[in-house]
Amino acid sequence: MAAKGLHIVTGATGSIGQEIARALAARGCNIVLACRNTARAEELRRELLAIDGCGEVIVAKVSLDSLDSIRDFAGHILALDRPIAALLHNAGVMCRHRSTTPDGFEQSLAVNYLAPVLLTKLLLPRVAQGGCIVFTTSITRKLHRLSPEILQEPASRFSQLGTYGRSKLALTHYALWLSEQLRDRGIRVNCADPGVVDTNMITMQRWYDPIATVLVRPLMSRPATGASSMLSALGSTLTGMIFKHTHKPHSIASDLRGSDAQRREGFMAATETVIGESLLPER
Repeated sequence: MAAKGLHIVTGATGSIGQEIARALAARGCNIVLACRNTARAEELRRELLAIDGCGEVIVAKVSLDSLDSIRDFAGHILALDRPIAALLHNAGVMCRHRSTTPDGFEQSLAVNYLAPVLLTKLLLPRVAQGGCIVFTTSITRKLHRLSPEILQEPASRFSQLGTYGRSKLALTHYALWLSEQLRDRGIRVNCADPGVVDTNMITMQRWYDPIATVLVRPLMSRPATGASSMLSALGSTLTGMIFKHTHKPHSIASDLRGSDAQRREGFMAATETVIGESLLPER
């Protein structure tokens, strides 16, 4: 399936996304570079095609802060009439200041949670048996508890790390929920936790950034190391797991202690209302 199916990478032109794409190219995969900046993606495409054995590389534009753009992208992929071997949700944002998307959602929530949920829902009919869906989570999820208020968070509650962490917590719960829904359908669903990686996202736009660059960045993982967690999640036969490059994989369920299934089901129902789509996989 790796040779025939599409491997879709969101945020493919970012530091970690590029490393994921390079590794897939070396494996002979057919890759879809899903990103906003298509000029940078075309440069990456040329680089990947120069790798011996690389399969097809497709550049496809998508703005993950727009539900219409996500639907247009999904329509384009579905029109290709190709099986999807892997859907790798690598893209993410951590906003210094609160802003809203054209759809009226807080930016971090929209890109980190609503976008991967909607995109997965739309593309799921083409994910092949034996395929894999991987979501990028963050250790910041551990600072919060699941609550419906995450979906309609008041502006007064916004904080750079807090809002980011809550969006990643919501995504991790969705990954667990989806893994349970697809357990009997031969589609694996996992999370990748890349850890603290030296990327532009780590720049906090604060006065201490220059100090952190000197003292902290040298201790961070390189993008290729961060990418390894997603590649491990992709290559594993396990499902419902969180993969980190520093530890053995562990179950998402064990990671989300204190949030029961009933609360999670309620959150998924609230998400359906927000995006206007049923999340249940088609039978």
